[in-house]
Amino acid sequence: MKNLKYIITGAPGTGKTSIINELEKRRFYCVHENAREIIAEQIVNGGNILPWKNQIAFEKKIANLRVKHYLSSPRESVCFFDRSVIDCIAYLKSNNLEISAEIIKNVKITCFNNTVFYTPLWEDIYLRDNERKEDIKEARKIEKNILDTYQSQGYKLVEIPKTSVIERTNFIISNI
Repeated sequence: MKNLKYIITGAPGTGKTSIINELEKRRFYCVHENAREIIAEQIVNGGNILPWKNQIAFEKKIANLRVKHYLSSPRESVCFFDRSVIDCIAYLKSNNLEISAEIIKNVKITCFNNTVFYTPLWEDIYLRDNERKEDIKEARKIEKNILDTYQSQGYKLVEIPKTSVIERTNFIISNI
């Protein structure tokens, strides 16, 4: 049976959330990125589980949530995930930080379709904000690590064209 769980990944600020929102409007099961909500929560509560304070703890928390969402997703319908545990590895690699055995175990728990869609860096739409602190240079480095990490895990990367959200969504649907 074909694996119906698809990842959409890419550098920060490249339109993944807009695509996920459009897929959800079309009644696909979607799992949203949880990093922004964790960052916002930590800022409000004065917490330290932030990528710029304790990235290892941050990625561990994200990885555990991603596994939880993966395990609770339907088995027999198409599902889209805004990032996966593999992105946690790429972000840690971007800062030369150690990848814990727990994160590696979490990657093994999650099994996705071999085709991974990625949104390329797109300077025209890139914005920094309270949760997205990376400048464009850092975003490029993250993108390279994301692509390298997915390829090293055996995934086939499919670049989503820089077009409207509707066209990008149509592209993904036509390639599943």
